[in-house]
Amino acid sequence: MLNDDKSGNNMKSIHNDSAISEVIALLMLVLVAVSASAVYYTWIADLQDDIQTTGSDLAETRLNTFMSEIEVVCYPEYMYYNTDSNLDGKINVNANLDERFIQEIEVLVINKALFNLTNVKVKVVSFGNGSLDWSALHFKRSTQSNYDRKLMDREEKGGDHCPRLNGDLIYFTSETETDTSIKFITDKGYTYFASTYSDSATIDTVNLKDMVPLHNPSYKIGDIPKGEHGIGYVYILINRLELPVDTALDLYITNDNGVDAHRTIQFSIK
Repeated sequence: MLNDDKSGNNMKSIHNDSAISEVIALLMLVLVAVSASAVYYTWIADLQDDIQTTGSDLAETRLNTFMSEIEVVCYPEYMYYNTDSNLDGKINVNANLDERFIQEIEVLVINKALFNLTNVKVKVVSFGNGSLDWSALHFKRSTQSNYDRKLMDREEKGGDHCPRLNGDLIYFTSETETDTSIKFITDKGYTYFASTYSDSATIDTVNLKDMVPLHNPSYKIGDIPKGEHGIGYVYILINRLELPVDTALDLYITNDNGVDAHRTIQFSIK
């Protein structure tokens, strides 16, 4: 009997151990499942972050590429000294003196895009010191005879639409300096004065006050094939101002293809 009881106890003990093992195995399976779910969630979250980061990086790279598809090259600053001839603290025009000057700005636009750019223009916007009275002009450039520069009207029309002085068209080709003629400064720094085309003699411009100004104008460059460049010219007339003055011009490049760029240049007049 004792042996039977002992044998029964042993069997009961074995049965209980088996039940505990099954519970532990079930708990371990649950733990493994939870752990696997956590790992899977973490992996998915990291993958989403990587995808979002990669997408953001791609967008930023594309934006940088898009913005760099046009390169604008021009001088960053134009500085002027001793422009006030009668020392009255202003640049102006009177009966015996024309202190006004016109600055030519050459703008080089390089097309780095993978397609051609059409109808490229340079739009000029001014901001800065309020004492500056500036306006923009249009000129017709010729490759003949020292790059003749003929003053045009605001719509770049020729013939009868061009401003005239005493019935004559106005060019800037004379190298003879005079106090009564507007000074024209080329982008390379050469100085010319108002003249007639026929004899290039310097003419008096103190009565030339009916020029219709262009504010925030656009200048045509034309079409620029991919990998090539185009050149445009901006003409700024410094009309009336009190010295000293600092102002800035923003040159915006526009076209029919929606690829824009801009460049800021500084004007410093002392």
